Amino acid sequence: MRERFVRVGNRCRESGRLHKRTSHGSLDGRADVLANLRGRRAEWWAPAGGRCWAIGLAIRTENLRKVYGKDAEGREVGLLDLSMEVEEGQIFGLVGPNGSGKTTTLKLLLGLIFPDSGGGEILGMKLGDPAYRERIGFLPEEPYYYDHLNAIELLRFYGGLFGMGGSALETRIKELLDLVGMWDRRYIRVRNYSRGMRQRVGVAQALINDPDLVFMDEPTSGLDPIGAMQMREVIINIRERGKTVFLCSHLLKEMEPLCDNVAILARGELRALGRVLDLLTTGDRFMVRAEGLTPEVVAKMSQGAQKTEQEAHLYTAYFETQAQALQSAQAVSEGAGFLLFLGPQRHTLEEVFIEKVGG
Repeated sequence: MRERFVRVGNRCRESGRLHKRTSHGSLDGRADVLANLRGRRAEWWAPAGGRCWAIGLAIRTENLRKVYGKDAEGREVGLLDLSMEVEEGQIFGLVGPNGSGKTTTLKLLLGLIFPDSGGGEILGMKLGDPAYRERIGFLPEEPYYYDHLNAIELLRFYGGLFGMGGSALETRIKELLDLVGMWDRRYIRVRNYSRGMRQRVGVAQALINDPDLVFMDEPTSGLDPIGAMQMREVIINIRERGKTVFLCSHLLKEMEPLCDNVAILARGELRALGRVLDLLTTGDRFMVRAEGLTPEVVAKMSQGAQKTEQEAHLYTAYFETQAQALQSAQAVSEGAGFLLFLGPQRHTLEEVFIEKVGG
């Protein structure tokens, strides 16, 4: 397994399975395990006195493959080869056009279908193992529920499937309906729900068993702008509670501000995988953006620029080198302008998507 090891002061963070390390502020055979990992975070004390955290993987796949057949041009249809890792405690986005393999990937991870070859782990358990299902939640794209039930009855039903009951379940139901903003509408029947209300109660249903990992398929699809914003807030709240959220969507503008990491699929193949910030940063030129500038300051700011843009009172200049960008930013500062951005030029997730997928 690949490892990522990031040190901050006398602390370290390691992704993947626990590995005991040798001195240098890391771990050896004398380390004291303070918690059982079991897919969760465990604390280790290093000999040097530093504290290390081992961050488990919520999802790991290796050469995962599921092919349904071939299209009219003889190309295989399905998921051809997927290897990826999703760390715990993050929002991970899987994006791709229709027919890219997103739904197949989701079904494989949920254990609803089985791969032709390859494999992986969910929360430290073998892919397809029924045991991990009690620790995951799932919000489908278009959830369907018994329409004669209200929100409380619906969640009692799903809680019962997990063996929950009594006051603990009632407390959990109130907590979740408060979280998704449905407590004041708890007695309304499902048949009278709007699309947004179905999505909200669907999130509550996905969280009823207090899962460590939550899968969501197109969670903001069909919602109005306010509903989509509120759904994003709920998803961020889930992450802040220590959960891992796996989003599957083609709505790139929704995914960009939400996700910590993304994977881009096209024709069943992984085209890109990484931190959103890394994928959006081009690294080949630097950008300075400012507003509130006089014509004289605009002229100084633009000296040496490869390209300049103006939109109303917003000015943007692009430079080949970091030194030129810093000089431009200094001109803005000295001219009493407002510096809005200084750094490598960034693309949108949509631009990166088109570049990787083509179109």
